[in-house]
Amino acid sequence: MTGYIDEHMSPQRLAQVVADRLDAEESPVAGYWYEVRGDRDKYADDLRRLLVGSAIVVLVVREIVFDNPNAVQSEFVDLIDKHRDEFEQVLSELPEYPPAVTVVLLTRRVPTVPQVASPAIMPGWFPRVGGTVVPIYLRDLTWTGSAAIDCSESAVPEICAGLFTLDGALLERLTSVQAAEAATADAFWVHVRFDDKYDLSDFLSRSRRFRATVRNKRAFRPDSRSGTTVVARLWKVAQRTSPEALGRVGTDLATALRLPDPLDYDWHQAFASVLGRPANRPPTPGVAFASSVLRTVAAGAQFITVAAHADAYDAYPVALLRSTSFDLLTAMRDATSLLQTLDPP
Repeated sequence: MTGYIDEHMSPQRLAQVVADRLDAEESPVAGYWYEVRGDRDKYADDLRRLLVGSAIVVLVVREIVFDNPNAVQSEFVDLIDKHRDEFEQVLSELPEYPPAVTVVLLTRRVPTVPQVASPAIMPGWFPRVGGTVVPIYLRDLTWTGSAAIDCSESAVPEICAGLFTLDGALLERLTSVQAAEAATADAFWVHVRFDDKYDLSDFLSRSRRFRATVRNKRAFRPDSRSGTTVVARLWKVAQRTSPEALGRVGTDLATALRLPDPLDYDWHQAFASVLGRPANRPPTPGVAFASSVLRTVAAGAQFITVAAHADAYDAYPVALLRSTSFDLLTAMRDATSLLQTLDPP
Protein backbone atom coordinates (compact mmCIF):
# COMPACT_ATOMS: atom_id res chain seq x y z
CA MET A 1 0.00 0.00 0.00
CA THR A 2 2.41 2.62 -1.22
CA GLY A 3 1.93 5.85 -3.11
CA TYR A 4 0.39 7.92 -0.32
CA ILE A 5 3.22 10.37 0.28
CA ASP A 6 0.92 13.36 -0.33
CA GLU A 7 -1.65 12.24 2.23
CA HIS A 8 -1.58 13.22 5.88
CA MET A 9 -2.21 9.61 6.83
CA SER A 10 -1.74 6.34 5.00
CA PRO A 11 -4.68 3.89 4.87
CA GLN A 12 -2.89 1.83 7.54
CA ARG A 13 -2.71 4.77 9.93
CA LEU A 14 -6.28 5.91 9.25
CA ALA A 15 -7.55 2.37 9.81
CA GLN A 16 -5.89 2.31 13.22
CA VAL A 17 -7.18 5.77 14.14
CA VAL A 18 -10.76 4.89 13.19
CA ALA A 19 -10.61 1.53 14.97
CA ASP A 20 -9.41 3.28 18.13
CA ARG A 21 -12.24 5.80 17.87
CA LEU A 22 -14.80 3.05 17.34
CA ASP A 23 -13.82 1.37 20.59
CA ALA A 24 -14.78 4.53 22.48
CA GLU A 25 -17.82 5.48 20.39
CA GLU A 26 -21.02 6.04 22.40
CA SER A 27 -23.43 6.86 19.58
CA PRO A 28 -24.91 3.97 17.54
CA VAL A 29 -23.88 5.78 14.33
CA ALA A 30 -20.80 7.94 13.86
CA GLY A 31 -19.25 9.54 10.82
CA TYR A 32 -15.67 10.63 10.20
CA TRP A 33 -14.48 12.47 7.16
CA TYR A 34 -10.99 12.44 5.83
CA GLU A 35 -9.56 14.55 3.02
CA VAL A 36 -7.85 12.50 0.32
CA ARG A 37 -5.72 14.50 -2.08
CA GLY A 38 -4.96 11.70 -4.50
CA ASP A 39 -6.89 8.72 -5.86
CA ARG A 40 -9.84 8.30 -3.50
CA ASP A 41 -11.03 5.03 -5.04
CA LYS A 42 -7.65 3.37 -4.53
CA TYR A 43 -7.40 4.80 -1.02
CA ALA A 44 -10.90 3.49 -0.25
CA ASP A 45 -10.10 0.00 -1.57
CA ASP A 46 -6.94 -0.24 0.53
CA LEU A 47 -8.76 1.07 3.60
CA ARG A 48 -11.60 -1.42 3.18
CA ARG A 49 -9.15 -4.32 3.02
CA LEU A 50 -7.63 -3.18 6.29
CA LEU A 51 -11.02 -2.87 7.97
CA VAL A 52 -12.49 -6.23 7.00
CA GLY A 53 -14.31 -7.72 9.98
CA SER A 54 -15.06 -4.39 11.65
CA ALA A 55 -18.23 -2.32 11.77
CA ILE A 56 -16.72 0.41 9.61
CA VAL A 57 -18.09 1.36 6.20
CA VAL A 58 -15.90 3.36 3.80
CA LEU A 59 -17.64 5.68 1.34
CA VAL A 60 -16.20 7.98 -1.32
CA VAL A 61 -18.17 11.23 -1.23
CA ARG A 62 -18.72 12.72 -4.66
CA GLU A 63 -22.02 14.63 -4.74
CA ILE A 64 -22.53 15.95 -1.21
CA VAL A 65 -20.37 18.82 0.02
CA PHE A 66 -21.66 19.17 3.62
CA ASP A 67 -21.50 22.97 3.48
CA ASN A 68 -24.85 23.76 5.08
CA PRO A 69 -24.69 23.36 8.89
CA ASN A 70 -28.46 22.88 9.04
CA ALA A 71 -28.44 20.03 6.54
CA VAL A 72 -25.33 18.05 7.47
CA GLN A 73 -27.08 15.32 9.42
CA SER A 74 -29.86 14.87 6.85
CA GLU A 75 -27.29 14.73 4.04
CA PHE A 76 -25.35 12.14 6.01
CA VAL A 77 -28.47 10.00 6.46
CA ASP A 78 -29.30 10.32 2.74
CA LEU A 79 -25.77 9.16 1.94
CA ILE A 80 -26.22 6.13 4.18
CA ASP A 81 -29.53 5.32 2.49
CA LYS A 82 -27.98 5.52 -0.99
CA HIS A 83 -25.27 3.06 0.03
CA ARG A 84 -27.51 0.50 1.71
CA ASP A 85 -25.81 -2.39 -0.10
CA GLU A 86 -22.38 -1.48 1.30
CA PHE A 87 -23.75 -1.29 4.86
CA GLU A 88 -25.59 -4.59 4.61
CA GLN A 89 -22.54 -6.33 3.17
CA VAL A 90 -20.21 -5.07 5.93
CA LEU A 91 -22.69 -5.86 8.71
CA SER A 92 -23.52 -9.30 7.32
CA GLU A 93 -19.89 -10.35 7.71
CA LEU A 94 -19.90 -9.67 11.46
CA PRO A 95 -20.72 -12.46 13.95
CA GLU A 96 -23.17 -10.18 15.76
CA TYR A 97 -24.56 -6.69 15.38
CA PRO A 98 -22.12 -4.17 16.87
CA PRO A 99 -23.03 -1.50 19.43
CA ALA A 100 -21.84 1.20 17.02
CA VAL A 101 -21.42 1.55 13.27
CA THR A 102 -18.84 3.97 11.88
CA VAL A 103 -18.82 5.56 8.46
CA VAL A 104 -15.59 6.92 6.96
CA LEU A 105 -16.30 9.60 4.38
CA LEU A 106 -13.43 10.16 1.97
CA THR A 107 -13.84 13.71 0.71
CA ARG A 108 -11.91 15.96 -1.63
CA ARG A 109 -11.83 18.69 1.00
CA VAL A 110 -12.66 19.01 4.68
CA PRO A 111 -16.13 20.53 5.22
CA THR A 112 -16.15 23.77 7.17
CA VAL A 113 -19.27 23.01 9.21
CA PRO A 114 -19.12 22.72 13.02
CA GLN A 115 -18.33 19.24 14.29
CA VAL A 116 -21.24 18.65 16.66
CA ALA A 117 -23.79 15.96 17.33
CA SER A 118 -27.36 16.36 16.09
CA PRO A 119 -30.39 14.05 16.13
CA ALA A 120 -31.44 12.42 12.86
CA ILE A 121 -33.97 9.78 11.80
CA MET A 122 -32.22 6.69 10.50
CA PRO A 123 -33.51 4.86 7.38
CA GLY A 124 -36.06 2.18 8.19
CA TRP A 125 -33.84 -0.64 6.91
CA PHE A 126 -30.92 0.25 9.21
CA PRO A 127 -30.48 -2.56 11.77
CA ARG A 128 -31.51 -1.97 15.37
CA VAL A 129 -32.04 1.80 15.10
CA GLY A 130 -33.93 2.00 11.79
CA GLY A 131 -36.75 4.56 11.84
CA THR A 132 -35.64 6.00 15.20
CA VAL A 133 -34.04 9.30 16.09
CA VAL A 134 -30.41 8.89 17.10
CA PRO A 135 -27.62 11.38 17.85
CA ILE A 136 -25.19 11.44 14.95
CA TYR A 137 -21.63 12.61 15.30
CA LEU A 138 -19.64 13.86 12.33
CA ARG A 139 -15.98 14.58 13.02
CA ASP A 140 -12.91 15.39 10.97
CA LEU A 141 -9.89 13.08 11.10
CA THR A 142 -7.77 14.90 8.50
CA TRP A 143 -6.32 17.24 11.11
CA THR A 144 -7.28 15.50 14.34
CA GLY A 145 -6.41 11.85 13.69
CA SER A 146 -3.73 11.26 16.29
CA ALA A 147 -0.94 8.82 17.06
CA ALA A 148 1.92 8.37 19.50
CA ILE A 149 4.94 10.63 19.04
CA ASP A 150 7.04 7.69 17.87
CA CYS A 151 4.63 6.76 15.06
CA SER A 152 6.09 6.02 11.64
CA GLU A 153 4.93 9.40 10.31
CA SER A 154 7.28 11.13 12.75
CA ALA A 155 10.22 9.68 10.78
CA VAL A 156 12.32 9.42 13.94
CA PRO A 157 15.04 7.24 12.31
CA GLU A 158 15.38 9.83 9.54
CA ILE A 159 15.76 12.64 12.08
CA CYS A 160 18.41 10.60 13.91
CA ALA A 161 20.28 10.12 10.63
CA GLY A 162 19.83 13.79 9.77
CA LEU A 163 21.37 14.87 13.06
CA PHE A 164 24.28 12.46 12.61
CA THR A 165 24.98 13.71 9.10
CA LEU A 166 24.73 17.36 10.12
CA ASP A 167 27.05 16.61 13.04
CA GLY A 168 29.59 15.24 10.60
CA ALA A 169 29.39 18.36 8.45
CA LEU A 170 29.84 20.60 11.49
CA LEU A 171 32.76 18.51 12.71
CA GLU A 172 34.55 18.68 9.37
CA ARG A 173 34.08 22.42 9.07
CA LEU A 174 35.20 23.15 12.62
CA THR A 175 38.21 20.89 12.13
CA SER A 176 39.31 22.69 8.97
CA VAL A 177 38.82 26.14 10.54
CA GLN A 178 40.62 25.12 13.71
CA ALA A 179 43.57 23.87 11.69
CA ALA A 180 43.74 27.09 9.65
CA GLU A 181 42.97 29.61 12.38
CA ALA A 182 42.70 28.13 15.87
CA ALA A 183 41.69 31.37 17.60
CA THR A 184 38.63 31.74 15.37
CA ALA A 185 37.24 28.35 16.32
CA ASP A 186 38.31 28.61 19.97
CA ALA A 187 35.99 31.60 20.49
CA PHE A 188 33.04 29.25 20.01
CA TRP A 189 34.57 26.47 22.13
CA VAL A 190 34.26 28.72 25.16
CA HIS A 191 30.46 28.42 24.96
CA VAL A 192 30.31 24.63 24.70
CA ARG A 193 33.35 23.53 26.72
CA PHE A 194 31.38 23.46 29.97
CA ASP A 195 33.50 21.71 32.66
CA ASP A 196 35.91 19.94 30.31
CA LYS A 197 39.61 20.63 30.77
CA TYR A 198 40.72 19.71 27.26
CA ASP A 199 40.80 22.09 24.32
CA LEU A 200 38.84 22.21 21.07
CA SER A 201 41.41 20.19 19.16
CA ASP A 202 41.11 17.36 21.69
CA PHE A 203 37.33 17.51 21.53
CA LEU A 204 37.31 17.29 17.74
CA SER A 205 39.55 14.22 17.90
CA ARG A 206 37.40 12.59 20.58
CA SER A 207 34.27 13.32 18.58
CA ARG A 208 35.74 11.80 15.45
CA ARG A 209 36.64 8.63 17.34
CA PHE A 210 33.15 8.39 18.83
CA ARG A 211 31.47 8.80 15.45
CA ALA A 212 33.51 5.88 14.14
CA THR A 213 31.78 3.66 16.72
CA VAL A 214 28.26 4.53 15.54
CA ARG A 215 27.08 1.56 13.50
CA ASN A 216 23.57 2.74 12.69
CA LYS A 217 23.07 6.45 12.13
CA ARG A 218 19.29 5.92 12.02
CA ALA A 219 19.48 5.03 15.71
CA PHE A 220 21.85 7.84 16.65
CA ARG A 221 20.85 9.98 19.63
CA PRO A 222 23.08 12.84 20.81
CA ASP A 223 23.99 12.64 24.50
CA SER A 224 24.09 16.13 25.99
CA ARG A 225 25.55 14.84 29.25
CA SER A 226 28.65 13.26 27.75
CA GLY A 227 28.89 15.79 24.94
CA THR A 228 30.72 13.45 22.58
CA THR A 229 29.45 15.13 19.41
CA VAL A 230 29.08 18.67 18.13
CA VAL A 231 25.30 18.41 17.98
CA ALA A 232 25.21 17.15 21.58
CA ARG A 233 27.13 20.27 22.64
CA LEU A 234 24.82 22.52 20.64
CA TRP A 235 21.77 20.88 22.21
CA LYS A 236 23.18 21.31 25.70
CA VAL A 237 24.03 24.97 25.25
CA ALA A 238 20.59 25.61 23.76
CA GLN A 239 18.98 24.01 26.82
CA ARG A 240 20.99 26.16 29.19
CA THR A 241 20.83 29.48 27.38
CA SER A 242 18.10 32.10 26.99
CA PRO A 243 17.01 33.05 23.46
CA GLU A 244 18.78 36.41 23.70
CA ALA A 245 22.02 34.91 25.00
CA LEU A 246 21.82 32.13 22.44
CA GLY A 247 22.14 34.83 19.80
CA ARG A 248 25.67 35.52 21.04
CA VAL A 249 26.47 31.82 20.81
CA GLY A 250 25.18 31.87 17.25
CA THR A 251 27.43 34.81 16.44
CA ASP A 252 30.51 32.96 17.66
CA LEU A 253 29.42 29.75 15.91
CA ALA A 254 29.16 31.68 12.64
CA THR A 255 32.69 32.96 13.21
CA ALA A 256 33.99 29.49 14.09
CA LEU A 257 32.50 28.11 10.88
CA ARG A 258 34.01 30.96 8.83
CA LEU A 259 30.72 31.54 7.03
CA PRO A 260 30.94 33.90 4.07
CA ASP A 261 28.84 37.04 3.88
CA PRO A 262 26.58 36.88 2.04
CA LEU A 263 25.78 33.17 2.04
CA ASP A 264 25.57 32.11 -1.57
CA TYR A 265 23.14 29.28 -0.80
CA ASP A 266 19.39 29.08 -0.11
CA TRP A 267 18.50 27.28 3.10
CA HIS A 268 15.34 26.50 5.01
CA GLN A 269 14.81 27.83 8.52
CA ALA A 270 12.88 25.34 10.63
CA PHE A 271 9.68 26.61 12.21
CA ALA A 272 11.02 25.62 15.63
CA SER A 273 13.93 27.95 14.96
CA VAL A 274 11.58 30.79 14.07
CA LEU A 275 9.63 30.29 17.30
CA GLY A 276 12.85 30.47 19.33
CA ARG A 277 14.35 33.54 17.67
CA PRO A 278 15.38 36.42 19.93
CA ALA A 279 13.79 39.87 19.87
CA ASN A 280 16.64 41.34 17.84
CA ARG A 281 17.21 40.05 14.33
CA PRO A 282 20.61 38.46 13.58
CA PRO A 283 23.03 41.07 12.22
CA THR A 284 24.22 39.01 9.24
CA PRO A 285 22.99 36.07 7.13
CA GLY A 286 25.82 33.97 8.55
CA VAL A 287 24.72 34.58 12.13
CA ALA A 288 21.12 33.89 11.14
CA PHE A 289 22.18 30.55 9.66
CA ALA A 290 24.35 29.55 12.62
CA SER A 291 21.63 30.52 15.10
CA SER A 292 19.11 28.52 13.10
CA VAL A 293 21.42 25.49 13.19
CA LEU A 294 21.61 25.78 16.97
CA ARG A 295 17.85 25.85 17.42
CA THR A 296 17.19 23.22 14.75
CA VAL A 297 19.65 20.79 16.34
CA ALA A 298 18.06 21.38 19.74
CA ALA A 299 14.54 20.81 18.37
CA GLY A 300 15.59 17.68 16.48
CA ALA A 301 17.36 16.20 19.49
CA GLN A 302 14.40 16.98 21.72
CA PHE A 303 12.01 15.43 19.21
CA ILE A 304 13.78 12.07 19.10
CA THR A 305 14.21 12.12 22.87
CA VAL A 306 10.50 12.52 23.61
CA ALA A 307 9.76 9.95 20.89
CA ALA A 308 11.93 7.48 22.81
CA HIS A 309 9.59 8.04 25.77
CA ALA A 310 6.36 8.28 23.79
CA ASP A 311 4.46 6.26 26.38
CA ALA A 312 4.78 9.18 28.80
CA TYR A 313 3.02 11.64 26.48
CA ASP A 314 -0.35 12.09 24.84
CA ALA A 315 -1.06 11.24 21.23
CA TYR A 316 -0.82 14.15 18.79
CA PRO A 317 -2.33 14.80 15.36
CA VAL A 318 -0.49 12.81 12.71
CA ALA A 319 -0.55 15.85 10.42
CA LEU A 320 1.32 17.84 13.08
CA LEU A 321 3.90 15.12 13.72
CA ARG A 322 4.50 14.56 10.02
CA SER A 323 4.81 18.28 9.26
CA THR A 324 7.15 18.87 12.20
CA SER A 325 9.37 16.00 11.14
CA PHE A 326 9.48 17.09 7.50
CA ASP A 327 10.26 20.67 8.52
CA LEU A 328 13.17 19.63 10.74
CA LEU A 329 14.55 17.24 8.13
CA THR A 330 14.45 19.93 5.45
CA ALA A 331 16.31 22.38 7.69
CA MET A 332 18.95 19.80 8.66
CA ARG A 333 19.53 18.71 5.07
CA ASP A 334 19.88 22.29 3.86
CA ALA A 335 22.31 23.11 6.67
CA THR A 336 24.38 20.03 5.87
CA SER A 337 24.50 20.85 2.17
CA LEU A 338 25.51 24.46 2.84
CA LEU A 339 28.35 23.45 5.13
CA GLN A 340 29.60 20.84 2.66
CA THR A 341 29.71 23.33 -0.21
CA LEU A 342 31.71 26.03 1.62
CA ASP A 343 35.14 26.88 0.29
CA PRO A 344 38.09 25.85 2.49
CA PRO A 345 38.86 28.47 5.18
